[in-house]
Amino acid sequence: MTWLKKTSLITNVRSNTAVICAIALTFALLGTGCGSAGTDSGEDWPGTIDTLASGEIVVRNTEEPLWSSEETWQVVEEMRIGSDTGDEAILFGNISSFDVDAQGRVFALDGQTQEIHVFGSDGTHINTVGGRGTGPGEFENASAVDLSRNGEIWVMEMARGRLSILDGYGDYLRTESIGGVGWSRMPYSGGFDPVGRYNALIRSFHDEGTTTESFARFDQSLTPLDTIPVPEKPDIEYFSNETGDMQVGVPYQGYIAWCFAPNGNLWTLHTDQYELAEITGHGETLRRVTKEYDPIRVTAEDRTELGQSMEWFTDQGGKIDWSKIPKTRPVVSSLFCDDEANLWVRRVAIELDDDEENEGSLFDLFDPEGRYLGMLKIPFSLRSYPIMRNGVLYGLTRDDHGSDIIVRARIEKPKA
Repeated sequence: MTWLKKTSLITNVRSNTAVICAIALTFALLGTGCGSAGTDSGEDWPGTIDTLASGEIVVRNTEEPLWSSEETWQVVEEMRIGSDTGDEAILFGNISSFDVDAQGRVFALDGQTQEIHVFGSDGTHINTVGGRGTGPGEFENASAVDLSRNGEIWVMEMARGRLSILDGYGDYLRTESIGGVGWSRMPYSGGFDPVGRYNALIRSFHDEGTTTESFARFDQSLTPLDTIPVPEKPDIEYFSNETGDMQVGVPYQGYIAWCFAPNGNLWTLHTDQYELAEITGHGETLRRVTKEYDPIRVTAEDRTELGQSMEWFTDQGGKIDWSKIPKTRPVVSSLFCDDEANLWVRRVAIELDDDEENEGSLFDLFDPEGRYLGMLKIPFSLRSYPIMRNGVLYGLTRDDHGSDIIVRARIEKPKA
């Protein structure tokens, strides 16, 4: 996502763990929050904030936003990278991951060519490094590109259980073993978190045949720090055939999305309950945030379309147990945290008759304390976690021809 440093939108689930805050910072957050994005006072906010005996903070929001119509932020597109805007344009096959350095240079990993394209802050193509292969500085099934604080380029190759590390010019430096050979996940949910620790996704196999996933954490020199669990997924309901050797997930189920927060903790989102939680890397809940909402009903038309879309499954002997299909579906799908600790929760898009009105991505925005500020629309559809830096958003989307592009946009905030 994220940024939030990473760009992996984990809706299955960015992504989408996390790092334990220093004790002093944690107590500061519990006592005062991180500040407010839209107001200096919560006097007009209709929600409530309570502290339980355990120390956990509970924030309850109504549907009434804290923002007035004059306080709503705007997202204004500034530049596109990768669209066919000229003879020198780079046309991406499939952007697996990207990152942005302090100078605004963009490093984009093309999953098809296994190349990393580097662009200047003005969108000009500077360099291309890497490529498909097995030699030094070449990649096989690279999952993600990240930039360390000293400017190195870290490229994760999950299936090979290794990191290829290049210097800021793209010259090969070394290869580091991470472990976990033989499996991979796209999009990749690891990488550098906002406090600078590298999170490598690993899988552990247990005697009873089960597996668990966790993050092995490293510092900037790749010295091991510790291991923390990936947020647990809720139990998933499945449809299956008579023999049970073919399964497909029941539609409209809720799930847990998560993202790293700037203070080193983790925010999770239970999509079917619209409940946010700030937790430490080892699972201690510091804050819960809820918001009132109107549920989205699963209609008879939805069920008819579902039956048609799953004919491939029923034609092979699969059985649809209609009683397992929820009566409502989640109203939110994912979240990310910007560099000011505001939470952006993506609303589920509902098809409208007017296609133009349905373009873009709609978000509910919360301040660092968890107070609901209001809705904000991004004028393009995000395909992954964006990167947010100093009021500038970098996001992955597609152009009118279906090609991957990176968009840079500025966040315009009304003057106080």
